[in-house]
Amino acid sequence: MSILAPIIVFGLIVLIHEGGHFITAKLTGMKVEEFAVGFGPKLWSRRRGETVYSLRLFPLGGFNKIMGMAPGESTDPRAFTERPVWQRLLVISAGSLMNIFSAFLIFTGIFLAVGVQSFPNTPIIGTVMPDSPAASAGLRPGDRITAVDGAPVRQWTDLSAQLSRKGNRVVSLSLERDGTARTMSVIPEDMGEGRAMVGVTPALESRPVGLGEALALGADRCVFVLKAVFYGLGALVTGESADVAGPIGVARMAGAVAEVGAMQFFLFIAILSLNLGILNLFPIPLLDGGLFFLTVGEALCRRKLPERALYYIQTVGITILVGLFLFATFNDLSALAR
Repeated sequence: MSILAPIIVFGLIVLIHEGGHFITAKLTGMKVEEFAVGFGPKLWSRRRGETVYSLRLFPLGGFNKIMGMAPGESTDPRAFTERPVWQRLLVISAGSLMNIFSAFLIFTGIFLAVGVQSFPNTPIIGTVMPDSPAASAGLRPGDRITAVDGAPVRQWTDLSAQLSRKGNRVVSLSLERDGTARTMSVIPEDMGEGRAMVGVTPALESRPVGLGEALALGADRCVFVLKAVFYGLGALVTGESADVAGPIGVARMAGAVAEVGAMQFFLFIAILSLNLGILNLFPIPLLDGGLFFLTVGEALCRRKLPERALYYIQTVGITILVGLFLFATFNDLSALAR
């Protein structure tokens, strides 16, 4: 799964994004010459009607080759540059909007499937993380922790306090399993600053929700994630944080999340899809947002941008994107080295 999960994540998100461009281009009468998932050499391709569908070697992207996307490429009535402005703006923004909408559907579907979960603050284990100290010690979901080194644990929040400053030390856990008292030894992982972790999460209580509430909760979760995206970008700009993950980091996270469970995996896809959707709308040249604002500018000025100006704008865009890619990749490699 650590190998397949990143391929599934990147492939699905790209398929959703490019599918938005493809569907709206077709609906507005534009000619789509190729629909590709991935970059690089073709692994598979097939022509259906006027469009070639292809799967390429590197799944970190994709594209729609729409007739007339390049300036001066075609004067055919079905070419992108010859279509009305509103149609071009719809096609440009459809990829990001589809990413946002798909995330909303995933969140809504999960709320419908599992309901709303609450934290009762009881010291009952809900999940045991793979390859964690708890897993090595033999702890199981459903175990009720009653004491740490003899100190009582009456609620879940007591557990972290009792484990404080006990990292990399043998700790005695008293617990109840199926009505029987047990004692187990575990060595918590030292997380720094006095914090220690054994690798368990609390048991949560769930209540079912109807379609209307699930839709409202799905929308609320989208807003929450989008706020977090903007907060992270603000922290990056002000220098408060440099925590940016590139393709390597995302691939590692995808593999780790896939090992936890299907629901967490789909939540990860939804969050990543939202990130791609909103970031791609930023007015950076070469991204959809940059093309969107250029198209609006041409419509307001009622004249096309000179090719030399477009060249310089695209050069700036390439510089920004390459810089961000190198910065994110450096962070990924630094994380691998730690």
